[in-house]
Amino acid sequence: MTLAALFAADPVAGVLRVLQEADAALTAVEVKKALQASGVTKAAADESWPAVQKRIRTHEDIVVEGNRYRYQAQAPELSALEALDVLVHEELTAPRKAQLAETVRAALTAAPQPDLETAARQRQAQVDAVKLLAELASEVEELLANETEPAVMIRQVRAWVKRSGLDPVGRAGEETKFDRKTHRPVDGQIRDGATVFVVRPGYIWKAPEKDLLIGKAVVEE
Repeated sequence: MTLAALFAADPVAGVLRVLQEADAALTAVEVKKALQASGVTKAAADESWPAVQKRIRTHEDIVVEGNRYRYQAQAPELSALEALDVLVHEELTAPRKAQLAETVRAALTAAPQPDLETAARQRQAQVDAVKLLAELASEVEELLANETEPAVMIRQVRAWVKRSGLDPVGRAGEETKFDRKTHRPVDGQIRDGATVFVVRPGYIWKAPEKDLLIGKAVVEE
């Protein structure tokens, strides 16, 4: 969904996207200019701002710095695999890239601390999981270094994770119907069956015992 269309449907969500995509804190004037650059009329931006300002001043993901507003998501922590998936599929600000890269790096370097009573049984599973993550991280870094086309990179990564027993839930940019069992809205509530667009795919692990939803697909209307 374009920024102008999102703002028309939900001005608060539109302003949140502007702040989320910005590299620094923005003033009200800068926010409105960004909206206008996307196709929102100046009159619409000015008319909506007082109500939007009240909402964003108390929003959990917004930090108010004098007359500036900065997006600082208080999202739940991502697993290393989820962080890597976001790095591959989404366009991110430099601070967000660094944050996600640190999540992956920590997973690769953290020393396992298993329960002593179950260490012998769990050690091999932990080693295998770290090896798989290391191989995936290496493959993605190689693709990036070779300036691989995004479509090819996505295809390569999806083929790799499928070999690890993971099936994607949706594809970034795909249009589908909202299902709360496998979808998580970017913001607000979405009714079941509503048309949505996949922002970030989720994953289902095809475990031997039963399928396990590792992460829901993030969607927006």
